[in-house]
This record gives sequence, structure tokens and C-alpha cells, in this order.
Amino acid sequence: MFVGITIKENEKDFYITKKLPELVIRRGASPLMLPGYNNEKYIKELSSILSGLILSGGGDVEPSLYGKENTHSKGINKERDLFEIKLIKALYLSKKPILAICRGMQILNVAFGGTLIQHIDGHYQKEKPNIPTHSVFIKKGTKLYEIIKETSLKVNSFHHQCVDKIPPLFNVSAVSDDGIIEGMEHVHHPFLIGIQFHAEYMHDKAPFNRLFDAFIESLK
Repeated sequence: MFVGITIKENEKDFYITKKLPELVIRRGASPLMLPGYNNEKYIKELSSILSGLILSGGGDVEPSLYGKENTHSKGINKERDLFEIKLIKALYLSKKPILAICRGMQILNVAFGGTLIQHIDGHYQKEKPNIPTHSVFIKKGTKLYEIIKETSLKVNSFHHQCVDKIPPLFNVSAVSDDGIIEGMEHVHHPFLIGIQFHAEYMHDKAPFNRLFDAFIESLK
């Protein structure tokens, strides 16, 4: 089973935290790092060989893709945005599992017609990624709650943008203590879940490990 993982880039290099491929391998699947090239043949072949997809963190999404002018967005890579949107839609049609993390949840939202808030304060922590700094509250009756089995979590936070309006057929599954959307999921898809926090840095600890266990189990 191949799990695609989107990756960040600068002018010279592609890069990603080791935590994501590590957690995939530990759970018996094989990670494939996915450079963000908006190439139709590449996307078509990926959608056929991948069993699932993890949308990782990175720079901000191009605001024109959700109908806004750029007021506070930075680190934009529109080619990556377009690549991920097309790959999301291809895997969605095949009902393949998608787990979207931080920027990943934001591009997931945009892919289906949602919008973003381009800047918020107080959600980019100074502490290390494995240190939780604020609370999120998980809504009962959601897939996320069924997996996590907790109504509240202490999580990390590394974002200055957030989800604003969510698309039809999506529900908000988690919110922060100040009302920011921290989780969203598709109503009907077997596993199409977004989280705003970086659970990969705590993937070996309960209850975060349950999320990745459930994602890998859903590939089968």
C-alpha cells in the first residue's frame, strides 16, 4: 500500500518532517513523497497507484483560488496548490482515504469551494512542535470523535491562517478554545478528515496515535 505525502520546497530543495513517512512505515504502509507539479499525466498515475494521501503543512494557499485578493498570504506556491487540488479530487472520486494536516486542511477546504481567513494572531507557538499549547474541542457524533474518543485535546499550533467557510457536505469536527476551526470532515466519504494541528509530532502517543492507526486501517 502506497501512501502519498505532499512535500514543501524552496528554490533548491524539497523537504518534509521525517515524522510523516516514519509513522506510515511503522504502521505497515509505504510512503511516497509527492513533489507538487501540476502535470496531468503525473496526477493521473498517482491517483491510480496511491492507496491514500496525507496532505502536509507548508506555505499559504493562493488567495485567488478561493476568490480573494492577497492581503496577508505568504510562501505561496500556486503550482503545488493546483497539483494538490487536482489530486484531492481524483482520490475523492475513488473514495480513497485522505488525511489533511494544517495547510493540508486549508487546501482541502479550498479544493471543495471553501474559503480561508488570511491572518489570525495567537496560533503560532514558540514552543517545540511536540509540546501542546492550547485546547481543541471535538464534537460528538463526528468521525474524528469516533477515532479519538475524546471531547478535548491539548494540541500544538503552527498557523497564521485558518478555515473560514466550509463547503457543502463537510462538517466542522473540532474547534479551538477561541473558536477557530481545528477539524473538518466529509459527511459521506469513508475517510476524508482535516485537522489544523500537527498531530504527526505526537503520533506515538494516545490519543493522536489512534488517528494515524485509523487512517492506515482505512487503506485496506
